[in-house]
Amino acid sequence: MSSPVKIWRQHKKLHNYLNKVGRLVVWTKIYVAPAGFEHQVPYLAGIVQFNGERLPLQIVDCEEKDLKPNLKVVTVIRKIGKAKSEDVIEYGVKVKPVQGGSRV
Repeated sequence: MSSPVKIWRQHKKLHNYLNKVGRLVVWTKIYVAPAGFEHQVPYLAGIVQFNGERLPLQIVDCEEKDLKPNLKVVTVIRKIGKAKSEDVIEYGVKVKPVQGGSRV
């Protein structure tokens, strides 16, 4: 577990990533997850293009059949990992398709 202070400092920066619109370049379905994410498998992850910057992000709120190259996506803040009752809940940036599935 990360320290509560480190988590708090990271959370202070999350608003900088909220509601950024980008396009989905490629994606995959993860069946074997890293430590802390085992409870989420299978889940979708992809490379998203934001104005010259590409980021690897988890894709939420959609099915794999709905994903297409250049699909317009928007960043959202969601819980990451799985916290025990005594842990601090960590949040991070993920993406979801823009309502209506428009393309950029």
